[in-house]
Amino acid sequence: MMRRANVQKNNSEIKEIWDIPALLAKVPKLGAVIDLTNTARYYDPAELVKAGVIHKKILMPGRIIPPENKVQEFFQAVDEFLGKNRDHLLGVHCTHGLNRTGYMVCRFMRDRLGIPAKDAIKKFERARGYQIERENYIADLLGKEPPPPDVGKETEIKAVATRRDYAYVSPLQNDDDYYYTQSHDRYNRNNRSKETRRRGDRRPEKSSDRERSRQRKEAYDYRYDY
Repeated sequence: MMRRANVQKNNSEIKEIWDIPALLAKVPKLGAVIDLTNTARYYDPAELVKAGVIHKKILMPGRIIPPENKVQEFFQAVDEFLGKNRDHLLGVHCTHGLNRTGYMVCRFMRDRLGIPAKDAIKKFERARGYQIERENYIADLLGKEPPPPDVGKETEIKAVATRRDYAYVSPLQNDDDYYYTQSHDRYNRNNRSKETRRRGDRRPEKSSDRERSRQRKEAYDYRYDY
């Protein structure tokens, strides 16, 4: 569902473009799409609407546990669609269709369908072919105290054993690497600042330091973790 111009135009190795027309041809019973990305840059929802597919946008930051109001908005959208369209399919996606998508689908299975969280996670991962890799999402689903967001970790997509024949390489991997680098620097910088304050050390801040700090803060923000 990516735009060729933005992602795949200059990649000669790509022989088949997975765009909205390809999606509609592959899934003719698709009745609605819930988009959990925190951006509108990936595709034009009007293409879906024109084809008679409902499009629901829920802006949702990545890496952090989805706010409860977003979860309830998702539940309401799913309930409304399934209540009227039992013979059509509902598609859900985020950037990789894995972490935010997995969390929300598993929350629905757990809270609405009464499926134990552990079983819901297994069902989703088996169907998706890859494991949910955000440990804070898994912990929250299981009712455990979640660890901090994965600020210092790269996205590592692991295939489920029964689906190893599926190969997946995100065309946005470079973006993920960039945001990871920025967030990792920010995480380490904050830790160093805390240590400096504990020791009582002070040093004059140069204008170049302030500019670099400003640029780094602008370069990474959870609100823009697509």
